[in-house]
Amino acid sequence: MSDEFEDRLDLALETRQQRLRQKQADQTAADLATREAHAGLERMRLQFCGQIRSLIEKAVERANRHLTKRPEHCRLCEVSGYFTGPLFAGGAACNPVAFELRADGDAVGETLMVELTHSGIIEAFLGPLRPGEPQAHAIRLDFGWQPVPLQDFGAENARDLILRYVNAVTVHLPLDRIGTRAAARVPT
Repeated sequence: MSDEFEDRLDLALETRQQRLRQKQADQTAADLATREAHAGLERMRLQFCGQIRSLIEKAVERANRHLTKRPEHCRLCEVSGYFTGPLFAGGAACNPVAFELRADGDAVGETLMVELTHSGIIEAFLGPLRPGEPQAHAIRLDFGWQPVPLQDFGAENARDLILRYVNAVTVHLPLDRIGTRAAARVPT
């Protein structure tokens, strides 16, 4: 009978060693998965901050070349100061790209904010609040632009984004003053 007792002791100790090895293997796998997820997120951030931002900026430049020829004297301007806080659950993977429409130097309507989500989707929305205001990240207004996966975003998406934004905020243009300003600039 003592052999059975000792066999059970050996089994208990061996099982403990197996569980320890399994726990170490699980931890190693979890660490590797975490590193891979961070590396994937960093690749997406670099693509968003480089390639996607460049496509949006080119669309803005093209729009501004046309807008400067119009009597409204408006232009799209990049706005800095919008940040994604580390505790914003479900928030962006990096700071958003933000633009506003300005007519004669004054902001018109809401600010366009373009973000990259942690799942690799580019989302855009209008934000009525300025950077630094409490709840600025929580209030988002839809303007009809559909989110696009990062890998599918191209120049056409950037142009569509800017066009939809301008369409959404031009309701705020002071039409009564535009004619007056344009007439004041025309030499008589």
